[in-house]
Amino acid sequence: MIELNNIRSIAPPGSKVLIYLFVLLFLTGHKVWGGANTPLEIPFPSLRTELSPPHSNTKFVKAHLQEGRLYLEIPVELLDKDMLFIRHNSVEQQAYKHVAWSRSGTQIFLEAPRVKSLSGVTIPVDNDPDIEKSIMAVFQMIPEKSNSKMLYIDATELFLSNTGMWGAGSNAPLLKELSSLYEYKLLENELIVKTKRATGKEGKIHTHQVDYSLFVLPEPMKPRRFDYRMGFFCEDVKSPINHMTKSAKANISRWRLEKKYPDRPLSIPIQSINFTLSPEIPKKWRPYVRAGILEWLPAFEAAGYKDAITISEFSARDNDWNENSVNRSMVRWGNKRSLRGFEDNSGSNASTVIDLRSGEILKSDILIGSSYQSLSDEYFVRCAPLDPRALQYPFPDDLMGELVQSLVAHEAGHAFGMMDANFGEYAYPFTKMRNPEWLKKMGHSPSIMSYARHNYLPQPEDGLAPSLLIHKVGPTDKYYIKWAYSPCYRCSTKEEEEYLEQLIEQQDTIPWYRYNKSRQEIIGPGATNEVVENNDPVRSTALGLQNIKRVFTLLPKVNKTEKDYALVKRLYDKTVELWYREMKHVLSMIGGSTIQYKSGNQKGGIYTPIAWSRQEEALDFLLENAFKNNNELAQPEFMYDLRYSTYPDTHLEFQIRLLLELMDSRRMKRLEHIGLKTQDKNLQVRFLGQIRSGLFEELQEEYITIDSMRQTIQNTYVRKLIMGITKPKDLIEPGNNLMTYGHPFQGLLLSELNTLKKELSLCMGKKMDVTTRGHLLLLLKSLENI
Repeated sequence: MIELNNIRSIAPPGSKVLIYLFVLLFLTGHKVWGGANTPLEIPFPSLRTELSPPHSNTKFVKAHLQEGRLYLEIPVELLDKDMLFIRHNSVEQQAYKHVAWSRSGTQIFLEAPRVKSLSGVTIPVDNDPDIEKSIMAVFQMIPEKSNSKMLYIDATELFLSNTGMWGAGSNAPLLKELSSLYEYKLLENELIVKTKRATGKEGKIHTHQVDYSLFVLPEPMKPRRFDYRMGFFCEDVKSPINHMTKSAKANISRWRLEKKYPDRPLSIPIQSINFTLSPEIPKKWRPYVRAGILEWLPAFEAAGYKDAITISEFSARDNDWNENSVNRSMVRWGNKRSLRGFEDNSGSNASTVIDLRSGEILKSDILIGSSYQSLSDEYFVRCAPLDPRALQYPFPDDLMGELVQSLVAHEAGHAFGMMDANFGEYAYPFTKMRNPEWLKKMGHSPSIMSYARHNYLPQPEDGLAPSLLIHKVGPTDKYYIKWAYSPCYRCSTKEEEEYLEQLIEQQDTIPWYRYNKSRQEIIGPGATNEVVENNDPVRSTALGLQNIKRVFTLLPKVNKTEKDYALVKRLYDKTVELWYREMKHVLSMIGGSTIQYKSGNQKGGIYTPIAWSRQEEALDFLLENAFKNNNELAQPEFMYDLRYSTYPDTHLEFQIRLLLELMDSRRMKRLEHIGLKTQDKNLQVRFLGQIRSGLFEELQEEYITIDSMRQTIQNTYVRKLIMGITKPKDLIEPGNNLMTYGHPFQGLLLSELNTLKKELSLCMGKKMDVTTRGHLLLLLKSLENI
């Protein structure tokens, strides 16, 4: 590639025009994409694609605060211009509306109109198709202070009424006499107003500091179309579109990144994505917060941007005006961490302000709200046998800092537009999960945005460095950022779409690039959470169980420095919950399918049933490990002295939940579908027979003894099947039958219960203890009318 600066240095005086002509001829016909491996051109300056200015040149309002009243001077040229009205809130998603000023005679209106999206659709107001415009406020123009170029109004009521009270506190009546507007800040493109609002409810008065902004929107940036196969929010993060398996007309949410040097494969942006660290973040954690955000730098390099992310500290000259400005994205620390009763809080999130026209993210605040306790407990129950640093509470600063970094990296993904969901699950090779070279390069999870948490699969003898256990930004994250942010200069819309489609179709051969949306029904191991996902859930869970047993041996040790047993009880419950999650990972195989969202042009189906032999293996594993008594889990020795009753039995509760989920009607419908697809008419029959043989294997013994846990499991199974037969189906509204068994399967259940009834009757002549006999008689009693 010829460098223009080098040509200039060797050229004789007066030859600049010839040089430009030479470069133009040399470059004609080339496109400019941001990918590092794609041929790029040096664009001729006069022909370079114009980039949208980051801000509008429209004149903005002027403000005056007099005796608690806020007066605005509105330039006439600002009428009908696109703006945002924002209610800032540091603890939840910020609320905002697209608005515009309009005039009718001497009245000035602030209206929220429908938004025309560059995707080609109109976004309704408050999701109501009948509203063309919503009037936010009406003001009477003050004639003596207005003129042909400027309109003067008293805007106080806009900020001291319930008009802008969306979100938290919106249901509580506003006490206007106790509320006040006390300060404002005027920036080039934004008015920030501070208020103290008093609300009253049930005889109690609460005060809230609520800040508002009026923000002039820039010219819309070039959008990127929403595609359901890719894990990005559409421009409206609350829209149901985000959770549908179809590509609705919409734009994705992303930042306006533009290369300063479009001719270079890797260029700094004209304006980076900047985050400011709030002064409330303890200094010892700030390096880890920075590191968590900057983990994404290589992902943006894959899209062609160098130093796309910058981080700044809150300087001594700053004040809290800047924190609640659309012009500044903050990293906040949260205020519940030391609040009594909220010690286990895990509420972290990212709050975005987005231009609905194009999907441009204008501001994104990261709230680090998770407590030290929640972060520590999550790591302890997974990795304590593998990391000696976790054997003391509180954790040492280096370990706690790494956990903060991982948390921030996840929330930063949201700040860049990515969703929570299932990225690249049921794809990584199981054999690589303990391989240090693989883990250094690829991580134990392909994406920080999946809820894989930390790696509990390695065993102590593997000797892995603890740094390889912690969840980090992975290769799939780089792939998604490349798809969303790679620029295209001089490309037609069709050429850009073709390039992006080629990127998406890499999912055909790289399974960990695939994404599927979280939904209530877990339809396969690619849609599970809280576990280390890979292509062998059964062997993964077998390894996970070994570490769970080790965790139980560590609980009494880690509690030795405590003044009570609250820590050991809490960690016991969370360890048993992890056991449930791991078993649920195995359960997802049964009636499960692999998932790959596709366009009509891609070959193959979206859902491919998992081989029945693997499903049988998973069912055998559950029958052996989930539904038998395991005193190491249910009643570890150290817990006997910490209880005074068999209630509550946390482990048994999770066992029952697993059993009910195993027999869930939606799973039966998936099994029925697999049977039809594979033409296996007896699949459901074999499934029920395998469960009966496993759950009632004691009936084959000469001397029958069934412990209390097992009795509860068997009784739950019988009652579930009886309910499945007796629960009526909705004949008028078939759509209501998702949670009921289909008629053919009800017939199989009746046959299965009759078989079980015969087996129970035949074994009553065998020797057994008193409690076992009473249990079996109760089962027979419940089956009398079957």
